[in-house]
Amino acid sequence: MRLKKHVQNHQHKVQITLNHSIVLIWMLIGLIGLVWLCTTLYLFKYDVNSFPVKQWDACVRKTNDGQCEIYPCNRQDGVPFQTTSDRIGYAGRFVSRDVNVEKQPMRSGGGSQWASACVISDKYKFAYIHILKSGGSATKEFLRKSLCGEDDPHCKRVDPSVLRPIACRQIAKEHPDYFTFSFGRNPFSRMYSMYSMMDGFPHKEGAGHVTDTVSFSKFVMTEPKKRNAFTKMSSSHYLAQTDFTFSRDLCPSFDFLGRVEHFDQDMRVILEHIDAKVMIDYLDSIGGTVNPVNTWGSNKKKSISGGLQAEYSSPEIRDRVVDIYKRDFDLLGYAWHDVPST
Repeated sequence: MRLKKHVQNHQHKVQITLNHSIVLIWMLIGLIGLVWLCTTLYLFKYDVNSFPVKQWDACVRKTNDGQCEIYPCNRQDGVPFQTTSDRIGYAGRFVSRDVNVEKQPMRSGGGSQWASACVISDKYKFAYIHILKSGGSATKEFLRKSLCGEDDPHCKRVDPSVLRPIACRQIAKEHPDYFTFSFGRNPFSRMYSMYSMMDGFPHKEGAGHVTDTVSFSKFVMTEPKKRNAFTKMSSSHYLAQTDFTFSRDLCPSFDFLGRVEHFDQDMRVILEHIDAKVMIDYLDSIGGTVNPVNTWGSNKKKSISGGLQAEYSSPEIRDRVVDIYKRDFDLLGYAWHDVPST
């Protein structure tokens, strides 16, 4: 009897230990699943600001109809992606093209003078695409000061190979091997920047600022071609960001698209990629922060009670911006519902 009871006790202890082991195994499996789910949600969250640079690249391939499409690739942890997603964007990504995808000229480009042109450096083998109302003046100001000096506004005192203006569409045609970059911006913020910049141009209806008589909602709801009724600002400022950065086949004309919302961080990524030590040193010398040049939007927002989100309190206004710049939201990766606070 004692032996039998001893065996039963031993079997009971083994069973308890086995049960505990099974519970622990299932807890471990659950934890692994939770980590995987959180990682997946993090990588594929629609908000462009949710991911760090270099988490994965934006690979590009041609579809059967000849257009380019983006898919995630080259994850830094080496784990291959099993699926693609149509809710990802180029902003904050390096571009990796399939062998049958060539760098093509964008649909629209600026002029050939410093104000609206793109710029190129033959010395450092890079080119910058200027998207109007997306940090373009600040970017070119930084490039100029870092390479030509702070007292040479048009780089006249240095060799043209250091930095020079170029018609944007010529970059892909003449220098497809140059590292080409640009900066994208949240379309909601960019629209308000367009509106605010009208105050820098003469009022067609008399003295004072245009925005004193034209509300933001009126500006948004007015067809771009009809806005010249109350402003002399060039309608080129209203073009979509993708007009400046993608070909007609939706193929990217750039190799990296930074984000205005993470300007300093992304600029450093660019400079490290092109290995421009003199530019990195200059960035460090100014505290690692590139100062804005055109501040119409930031100045105007100071007068808003409730911040930028207050100007977008109407669903009609938000929907109108999304409708106009749907391609920007989709290709760059900004969320339709996410109006920034500033």
